[in-house]
This record gives sequence, structure tokens and C-alpha cells, in this order.
Amino acid sequence: MKKARLQTRLSLRLLAVLLGIGLVFGLSLNHYLRVLLETEVSDKASIVLSNVVAIQSYVRETLRPTMYGVLPPDSFVIEAMSTSYVTRKVMSDYNAAKESFIYRRVALDPRNPEYGADERESELIAHFRDNPQETQISRYYRKNGEEFFIMARPVAFDDSCLSCHGKPEDAPRVLLERYGSERGFGRVDGEIAGLDSITMPVEAEAGAINRAIVNFILFFACGTMLIMGLNHFFFDRMMVVNIGRLAAAMRSRFPAEAGQALDRPKPDGREEIEGMVEDMERFADHLRDAREQLRDYAANLEAKVDERTAEARQEAQARQADVKLFLYVLELFAKGEDRNALLDKALAAAANRFGAEAAGFVCFYSMNARVWPSDCSMPALEASMRTPLLDGDGVFGGREAMVPVQSASAVRGALCLRFGAEAQLPPQEREVLGAMGRQLGMALENLEAMESLLRRKAVLESIFEGIADPLFLLGPTGEVLHANESALKLLEECRSQQAEESLGLPALAAQVSAAIDAGEGGEPSTEREAVLPGGRSLRLRAYPVSGLAGSGRAIVYARDNTVEKTMLAKLQQSEKATAVGMLAAGLAHEINNPLGVILCYARILWDDGKSPHAPDLDIIIRHTLQARKVLEDLLRFARPKPESLEDVNLADTVEFLARVFRGKASRANLSIVTDLPPDLPPVRANSSSLEQILTNLMLNAMDALEDQGQEAPGLIQVSARTGPDGSEVLLTVRDNGPGIPPEYAGRIFDPFFTTKSVGKGTGLGLCVVYGLVRDLGGHIEVRSEGGAVFTVGLPVSKDIADA
Repeated sequence: MKKARLQTRLSLRLLAVLLGIGLVFGLSLNHYLRVLLETEVSDKASIVLSNVVAIQSYVRETLRPTMYGVLPPDSFVIEAMSTSYVTRKVMSDYNAAKESFIYRRVALDPRNPEYGADERESELIAHFRDNPQETQISRYYRKNGEEFFIMARPVAFDDSCLSCHGKPEDAPRVLLERYGSERGFGRVDGEIAGLDSITMPVEAEAGAINRAIVNFILFFACGTMLIMGLNHFFFDRMMVVNIGRLAAAMRSRFPAEAGQALDRPKPDGREEIEGMVEDMERFADHLRDAREQLRDYAANLEAKVDERTAEARQEAQARQADVKLFLYVLELFAKGEDRNALLDKALAAAANRFGAEAAGFVCFYSMNARVWPSDCSMPALEASMRTPLLDGDGVFGGREAMVPVQSASAVRGALCLRFGAEAQLPPQEREVLGAMGRQLGMALENLEAMESLLRRKAVLESIFEGIADPLFLLGPTGEVLHANESALKLLEECRSQQAEESLGLPALAAQVSAAIDAGEGGEPSTEREAVLPGGRSLRLRAYPVSGLAGSGRAIVYARDNTVEKTMLAKLQQSEKATAVGMLAAGLAHEINNPLGVILCYARILWDDGKSPHAPDLDIIIRHTLQARKVLEDLLRFARPKPESLEDVNLADTVEFLARVFRGKASRANLSIVTDLPPDLPPVRANSSSLEQILTNLMLNAMDALEDQGQEAPGLIQVSARTGPDGSEVLLTVRDNGPGIPPEYAGRIFDPFFTTKSVGKGTGLGLCVVYGLVRDLGGHIEVRSEGGAVFTVGLPVSKDIADA
């Protein structure tokens, strides 16, 4: 029986592969379409149920309360107030044909028996009761040979449902007249007794999937037949014909080998590839014979090759020794050896390389000599020898060989070798020895330069570290290349507070680089102020590093100006207070008398409201009283210091004013709480001044919370504690209002500065507080921290302070 042709076997294998691919793709397509169907059906059901929930929420939360407000008591309109009725009506109109989905709202023991749960729905209700954490169920089922998808959500009765489904005597009369009192009652809050469900038929979609799979199979079968036909055509044209041409070419190029017979017999009806394989086997045999012939010929050349290789190896070893010698000198310099150690080791290496018994170095500057071994002596360097050495030439003769040790700038000395007997160095060896001298000269020059740099570096580091203020060396992108001890402490503090960006070092480096690139005259520098989270203020000034143009490096000097800024702010505030006090002292007397006359005559004309111009007179009287209040605040601000200071119980004063203001605060939906430790020491102050300070601060907090108009209750917290050193008591008034904008923080204690609406504040309250605290020998600070926080420091009682 003849063997099957190669083309037939290849076609059968290709057909098997294509059928496997078709099967995989068919199964994958079926799975994908099924998943797509399930996702689409589930999404449609979720959308419909979401519409149901929206309708029920609208009836329950909007329509029903509105109807209760419009209808008379005990009235109930089922068509507008029953969530079940409205939902069923809307959804039935929305899908009247019931082709895309079926909506059902059913319950156990419903008021209308038509909407009672069937067996499947009763099982779902029981499942929701057993698993209250589940809020939705999706299932597929078959009915009458058709496939359906159902999605259900439980219906739980809440308090708003019990008016109609609780007790019959509480239900609207219209429900009892229509449905009676036997069904649909007895529900309790939280009971699951019903469900909303969406049922969708999916039989049509499943049929479409099956049709798509059949069409895919038919299309793939046609494609397979087309591929098999093309494969048959192209394989015959491209493979069989070319294989025959290749076999013919092999026979024509190697006719003798093609005529040789192989040991194995040829099968009848052999294929083209089998014939080509036989030809290649004969060609391989021929190559094997040729290789044996070449091997015999190469054996005669091995002797000559070994001889030349030995000479090349000896030359390579000499050059390798030279390279090692030069690298050894570089390695000595890289290791940081001092001058004497470098010379000793370099001389020993040179003597070993050239086979000398001694080696030495003579310095032309100091005429000092260094020899190896240390117990031998070198001949004196005669003047006749120095001249050619200074010109860069070597001196060779007898038992000595001398070459100049020179660098790029000058000849530093001479490298001397002494041999045990007269020896003439060949020209190549002389060149290597001269290169050794130049290498040693460059190493000595670099070593001296390095020692000079290290000395300068030590001086600069001592200066750098000796500066008490922080000092940074920054790279082009603002990275810290070096920092003194103070700068390292500052960086550690910023990193612990996660405030490293507050320093702005990259921005400073970028500004210096921009100034250098712009070609500004002089030494371009820049400065900025940085404020750390703890309130610490730093003045940073950056300078470019001289001699490194284009490198972008900069020196940043930081100076702590926190105390300076605080003292300047206090000085400015004191100057403002003094100026306003002097102004108030003059204005109060001159304006108060005319205001009194205006108020007196206005009240006479007002005549207890009987005057026909009473409304206009009311305006005059109200604004006159407002002006007098401004004058009173001015007088308080400009008054002299308290005549006498005494020991005052701060806790009693705080509790008294908190009780006074709680009535007004409760009407404004505000709360006032106090936090006072029982061991709070008395303060050295004046009772009336303390009351005025607390009154202004609490009124300011209440006005801020009322202006905010927040829904949550406002909170004012008054607390006190002893200072860290025990010499003062810190009184804090905090609110949860909007706080103080940063742009207003520096003006909050200025006279007549206010953010309140016109007519609501004079802008003197906090200014008066500042003056009173100053007169009591204390201090006041303000910050924003979830609201405005005022901290007043008052000195403790003199007896406690002395103790």
C-alpha cells in the first residue's frame, strides 16, 4: 500500500485544528451572549424597580404629606395616598401590553385578594424574612416551557404604613368601606409581609442566541472550506514545486554524491521531502569527508602557530606588566596614600618591573631623596645630568638609568634605577620607564592638590559648622547637599511636623538659577519668609555659589525672626492704642455734650410717641444712642489704668457671665460650656475689667455664630488653665464659627476695624479688650483652629507668684 501524500496529511491536520478553534469560539460566543443577556435583563429589571422605588418614595414623602395638609382630618384618597395603588396604576400604564416585563406588588393576607402572593412569591417572602440582610433576589425559572427572569425586593412596613395597615380602628374610613376590616391589618413596624417583583420573559432572547450560534457555525464551516481550498492550491504551488526544484539543484551541484547509493533501500512512491532528505544525507557525508581532510592539513600548521603564539604571549605579558605598574600607581593615589608611602611603594614596584636592585627619587625643589630599599644609597645627581632631565630627556649609562618625574606643569625630580651589573635597556623599555616617570609626576601633583583641597575643606567646614543660624547648601533642584548642625535640627523639626514644604527651598534655588540665567548685575540673591506650623517665623536669603556658574547651587541662610515679628506687632498695636486713646480723650468730651442736647430735645419732640413726626424722631433717637455707645467704648478704651488691682477668682467670674449669657445664647440656638479646673489660682486683676473682657469676647463669638447661620448648634467654650511656668493663667474663649481669615489676623485688634454689617458693630470691642489686658499686665493672642480662638494671659496672684 502506498504512503499517503504529505499534502493529504497536512490537510487533515489543518482541518482538525480549525475544527478545534471553531468549537472553542462557538462555546465562547455562546457563553458571552448568555452573560450579555443576563446582564441586560438584570439591568432592565433594576431600572424598573428603581422607578418603582422612586414612585413610592414620592407618594410616601411628598404626595401623602401634602394631601394630609390639604384634606380635612380623617380623610384619605386611595388614588393619591396609597403607595401600592399608585405604583400598580403607574406601572400597569407604563407597560400596558405586558410584553417587556410584568410588575407585581403582592403581600401575604392583602387587603385586596387579587394581589395575594402565589406559591413562588410566598417562598420569596419567606426567604426575605429568614434573611433580613438581603435586599434583592434575582432568579431564572421555567413556566409552561418558557424561560423567565424575576427580580424581587422585600416590602417592609414602617411607622408611616401602620396608620392604614395597623389596627382597623385607626385606618381611614374609606379603606374600611371599600375593603372591610378583616384583611390587610395587624402589621407591625419592620415586618416583611410583601414584595415588589419584575418578571421578564427571556425565551425570545435565548432563541436569538441559538440562532446566532447556528449562523456562526455555518459561517465558520464556509470559512473552513475556503481555507482548505486555498491551502490545497498554495501548498501545491509553493511547497511541492519548490521542493522538487531544491532536490534538482542539489543533484546538479553534487552529481557524484547524488549518484552514490545509501545503505537503506528506497521505498516505492516516496514523497518529495523524503527524496530531498536523502540528498541532504549524501551531502552531509561529503562534508564529513572534507572536514577530515582539512583536519589532517591543519595538523602540519600547529607547530608554526605554537611558535608564533609563544612570542606573542611573551610580548603580551611584558605589556600586561607595564599596565599593571601604571594601574598600581593610580591605585596608590586613589587609596589616599601620603607622599612618602606612595613613593616607597611606587619605587619598589618600578625596581621589580625592570629588575633593578635599588630605586630612588630625587626632588629638584628640596633636593631631598627617597630610596628603596631604605638601607641603600643612591649616587649624587651631577649637574651634567640635571640639564637633560630638566629638558625632559632620560640619562642611561653603566649601571644607572634616570628619567624625569614631570607633570603637565614642570619637572619635579628624577626617578633613578640602579642595576647589579651594567645593563642596556632596549628603546621600548626606556619609553616605558619614561612613561612611569610621567605617571609618578602626575600622581605627586594630584596628591599635593588633594592635600591642599582637604586643608581648605577642613577650614570651610569649621566655619560652616560654627555659624549658629541654619545654613544650607542646595543643589540645582533644591535638594539639600550639605547643612550645618542648626540646619539639620531645623529640617528634623519640619519633617516631624510634616512641614518641610513650608521652607520652600526648591523655590529659592529656582529663583537664584533664574536670576543667574537672566544675567542680573552683581551677585543675584533672593529672600523669602517661611512660617512653620508652630508659628515660628524664618527669614531665608539665598545666594549663588561663586565660581560655579551654571551649576545652580546656592547657599541659603535662615534667621529666626519670630521674636522680632512678635515684638514689632505688639509695638504697632500699642502705638495704635495710644493714638486712639489720645484721640478718644479729646473727642469724648466735645461730642458727648452735643449728643446729650440732641437726645434731650428729640425726646421732648417725640412726646411719648404722640408727635406726628414720631417715626422720624425714633430714627434720630436710635442713631443718637448708637453714637453715645461708640463714645462710651472710646471712653473705656481711653480710661486710665485700674486704680487698684486685687486677687480675683477667675472661675467665679467666668461662671457668672456664662449664666448671664446662656439665656440669650439659647434663643439663638447656641450653647455655652465652661471648662475650669478646681485648682485654678486667683489672678491679679480688676473684677470690672475681667467682666468687660469676657463680655466683649463672648459677644464677639455669639455675633460670629449668628452671622454664620449654621444648621448645627453653635458652641462657645470658655476654659482656663495655669501656664507652663505657673506665673500666669491662660483664659481661652473658643467658638466653632467660620474663624478669622488670614488677611484679617493682623488687624483684628485695630480700632474701628470690623467685619460685621453696618450698624451692628463699632469695631472697638476687641480694641478695648486689648487695652484692658495690656493695663492688667497680661497679653492676648488670636488664631483660627476650627473657629476663632482667643487666649488671654493674666498674671497670677502676687502671693502665689512670690511663692
